[in-house]
Amino acid sequence: MPGGKTVALKYECQGDQVVSLRLSGDFFFHPEEGLELLEEFMLRERLWESTDAEAAIVRFMEEQGFRPVGFGPADLAYLLRGLRC
Repeated sequence: MPGGKTVALKYECQGDQVVSLRLSGDFFFHPEEGLELLEEFMLRERLWESTDAEAAIVRFMEEQGFRPVGFGPADLAYLLRGLRC
């Protein structure tokens, strides 16, 4: 990521279904408790199947007032692309 930050997406599958998503890395997220809500949103909306995951993430973060430092919606959309079990 720009600025030397890292972000990783870890996920767990049961059969062919993604059942959990977790973001980790060298970044900040404000408010801190919002990170779990973002992960839940990406899972619930199955954004890896979306044609415009970035726009969905932008809308969600703006509506919630979340602010990431060290990554952005485009980075998350990139990580979600091609996610398969």
